[in-house]
Amino acid sequence: MKSEIKSSEGLARVIEVEVDAATVDAAFATAYKKYTKEAKLKGFRPGKAPLNVIKTTFGDAIKEDVVEELVKSSYPEVIKELDLKVASFPDVSGYELKEGAPLVYTAKVEVMPEIEKIDYEGLTLPETDAEVRDSEVDTVVDFLRKKHAEIRPVERAIEKEDVIKIDIEKTGDDDKVLDADKFDDVEIDLSSALTVAEFKEHLPGLKVGEEKEVEVKYPLDYNNKVLAGKAIKYLCKVKEVKERILPELTDAFAAQIDENIATMLELKLKVREDLGKQKTMDQEKYKSNEVQRQFLDKNQFDVPNSMIENYLDSMMEEFEKQKQKVDENSREQYRPMAVNGIRWSLLTNKIMTDEKIEVLPEDTEKWIKRFADNYNMDMEKAKEVLSGTGRIQELRNSILDEKLIEFLLSKVTYIPEKDWSPESGVTEDK
Repeated sequence: MKSEIKSSEGLARVIEVEVDAATVDAAFATAYKKYTKEAKLKGFRPGKAPLNVIKTTFGDAIKEDVVEELVKSSYPEVIKELDLKVASFPDVSGYELKEGAPLVYTAKVEVMPEIEKIDYEGLTLPETDAEVRDSEVDTVVDFLRKKHAEIRPVERAIEKEDVIKIDIEKTGDDDKVLDADKFDDVEIDLSSALTVAEFKEHLPGLKVGEEKEVEVKYPLDYNNKVLAGKAIKYLCKVKEVKERILPELTDAFAAQIDENIATMLELKLKVREDLGKQKTMDQEKYKSNEVQRQFLDKNQFDVPNSMIENYLDSMMEEFEKQKQKVDENSREQYRPMAVNGIRWSLLTNKIMTDEKIEVLPEDTEKWIKRFADNYNMDMEKAKEVLSGTGRIQELRNSILDEKLIEFLLSKVTYIPEKDWSPESGVTEDK
């Protein structure tokens, strides 16, 4: 058998393979024996049909079987001989098969990218702290007061903190964004950060029964993408005005929030503790995402297209299982994610090999202990739950990801937040 790489472009390889005539004839002989034994032909007992009849009746099918068998047996040897790390199944073409002659075929394949050295230089993160300010505690307490406030109707003009009910009639919609023209009994909380600024600005001062036209210019980052960046005019008629009666900050209020808390001081301490935990979690998540982003940016290489397509196939299948609508556009929008996902997998596999990173029994015990503490379980119960849900492999992957992120974070230079650029992950020129 002979083989030669005829062309090499990027990760694509075109290989020409020649299988000698003796091997071809042996494959034909095996195929003839199989078809003679298994063929059911009218006028002949099983296994007794003449070879010329077998060839005439099953010639094309026999050739297909022979080619398949010869490629299947020769291709792995070729890959080993040429020392190729292939990423795709071969696309075989350009062959002519006949007895007594060599089989020459062309195999197009993609190979895995070679990662000779990983670049860790220049990974940076901002210096942060998880200190909780008094103002942040006060903001949460104010939120809790609003959440537990009494809301009651009043007979007066609208004020900026009120909750109102209005009928809305569309009077101007140049972009034809909204299908409906009227919206009745719309409740609006003027104190909410989600309420558009124009309602907060123009509706205070109106009384029940009064109306006013308001033009709303929705910001580009508005949460409803249909309305984002659009301008619509509404005629607003006030139907009801309600005010909030905020509870006083007493020990009784604290106990209403949490039955395990007796005083306002305890409530504020609990809020501070929870905010600290949340800040720490948010910062860890940000550092993880940011160091991955920078790491992938620094280690760019081509990814086999076959691996990308397989990744996208799996993703679309998962979406369909979850009854999510998928089409070619939705598939393509996930292509960058697929490329980065494959790059991350290939890079981290090399890191694990180079740095001998692995999951040890004590790592698993530590993770299960953390899981048990979070859900108020003992260790045995936690192990039983994890085994019952089939999450053991998922657990191992999670621990491995954590260790890989820890390794990358060990390569990071921390920079004062004021000097750090989130766009580039490096210090800005001053």
